[in-house]
Amino acid sequence: MTSRFGLACILAAASALTMSTPLAGGPNKPSDSQEKTTMSKAPSLPAQMYAVKTARSIDGIIKDLRSGNKNENLMSGNGIGCRVFIQHEQDVTTNQAEVHDGADDIFVIMEGTATFILGGQLDAPQQVQPGEWRASGITGGKEFKVSKGDVILVPRGTPHKRVTARPDITLMIVKAFTPAGK
Repeated sequence: MTSRFGLACILAAASALTMSTPLAGGPNKPSDSQEKTTMSKAPSLPAQMYAVKTARSIDGIIKDLRSGNKNENLMSGNGIGCRVFIQHEQDVTTNQAEVHDGADDIFVIMEGTATFILGGQLDAPQQVQPGEWRASGITGGKEFKVSKGDVILVPRGTPHKRVTARPDITLMIVKAFTPAGK
């Protein structure tokens, strides 16, 4: 299925192709304003500095986070469509269930174990900020025990909750936003 954006791109490309086809074999020279627009266009500049994290630097971050329930950004969401961070949790049983209207979550278990509850419906959801919902629990969700190396993909609109009772857990979390940087 083609998205509205994809359909608009296809229609624009088809329109441009039709408009640039020479009529009766004659030359098709762009107008002065079209030529200036084309010539002044340049690639976009980065919204943030790129990041390369070696296994050694990630190990250092994890070691620093082990002293408590903390997280550290590898890449913030400012001006781009995602945030990437590492989070460490010790004996957390009070995480609220949540739903994001405009963000997808990807959890990569780096160390430890946890239980994720996915799907179902939030119990008495409260909107804590626009598009962000919280609740004490989930009705009808499915429980998953996860450990090092597991990856959990949670599309926007999916109720989810994480419980890390007893063992510690370290996760890399990628939040993908629409629109970018929100």
